[in-house]
Formats: sequence, structure tokens, C-alpha cells
Amino acid sequence: MELILEEYSKLYSCAVSDATDELGLEPGFIDADIRPIWNGARMIGFAGTMKMVPSDEPLDRNVIARMVKFIKIVPKFPIICIDMSGEMIAAGLGQSTSRILQGLGFRGGLVDGPVRDIPQVTDLKFPIFARGIICSSIRSRMIIDMDSVMQPIKCGVRTINPGDLVFGDINGVVIVDSTKIEDVLEKAKEIISTDKWWYEQLEKGRDPTDIEKERELP
Repeated sequence: MELILEEYSKLYSCAVSDATDELGLEPGFIDADIRPIWNGARMIGFAGTMKMVPSDEPLDRNVIARMVKFIKIVPKFPIICIDMSGEMIAAGLGQSTSRILQGLGFRGGLVDGPVRDIPQVTDLKFPIFARGIICSSIRSRMIIDMDSVMQPIKCGVRTINPGDLVFGDINGVVIVDSTKIEDVLEKAKEIISTDKWWYEQLEKGRDPTDIEKERELP
């Protein structure tokens, strides 16, 4: 898996998304409202999933213990993926949780909802992709649904299963089914090769109509 991630690190999300399309798979892209929270954020890893649900209960004093329990069952090279139940009332990740996750080997976070502490998270260089930014805490607003840990969750209309590959860069986020990771990798490499070839031909001043006769526009 580490070697596969190294190969994916040479790609970009547009090629990965196009590869899922060309292979006839479920579209992998996450909707356009999910954006990196700091310039240059980029993440590649495997989904560890959880869901937060609305609750007026005070923050559980054992929240860190719960998080450690979650850590023990996520895949290697994890990215935390959080379904915020469609709510935009509290931050799914912030500076403290980002520090903890980064220290435990997480490669980033995908939050279908808002996050906070943007300057601090930017200083950490912890990659987070989220639907928005908010200043409010989850305290007395939302709690982790422990039954949802490492179960399928939703990010927009896209289902994310534990172990799916998560790829985020400046263009957005794409999800690759865990059973198709190598197929998508090879197809994405082909697409990038064609992109490069087209660019070279255009730089030579060739007519695009003639170029297309040799290879279709990627």
C-alpha cells in the first residue's frame, strides 16, 4: 500500500477522477463545495470513517479515549473522514484534534461540514478539506456516533467506505473504491501520459485537428 500511495502521489485529482469515469466506475469526485482550507493542502491515504450527530449533551470527558479506540481500527496511512449529518453548526476538526491526529499518523481530514482554527491548522500543515469554516465548538452541539465508526458514511451524495482511497488537492477530492485502487492508478497514468503528449504536440505548433487523429483529447 505504501508503494501504491507513492505512485498516486505523482498524480493529480483530475486524472484520478477521469480514470474512474473511463473505467465505468461510480464517479469518484466529491462535490465542489468541499475545498482545501489552506493553499497547497494535498492528501492521499485510506479512509477511516465516523459520523457526528446533533446532541445537547456536554462534551464527553472520555472523548480522547474514544478517539484512541477509533485509531486502533483504522487502516494504515489513514485519512479521517467525518460525516457531520448535514449540519453546519459546529467544527468537525480544529487545532487540538488536528495535532492529535497528525501525531498518530493521520495524513489529513475530510469533513462534510465546517472546521475551525484555520491559522493554527495551517501552521501544522495538516491537510483538511471541508465544506466550510465556523468558530463554534461541538460542545453541547454534536457528538461522535460510535456505532458509525468504520462504517460507510456520506460526503455529499458520495458514499465513502472504510479503506477507500482518498485523494485531495487544489482541484478537489476524489474517492477510489478500495477494490479498484490499482486499476484506477494505471488508467490515471495513461491519462496523464496523453495529457503530456498533447501538450508537447501543441507546443510544436501542430494543428489540434491533426493531433486528435492520433490520440483523442484527454
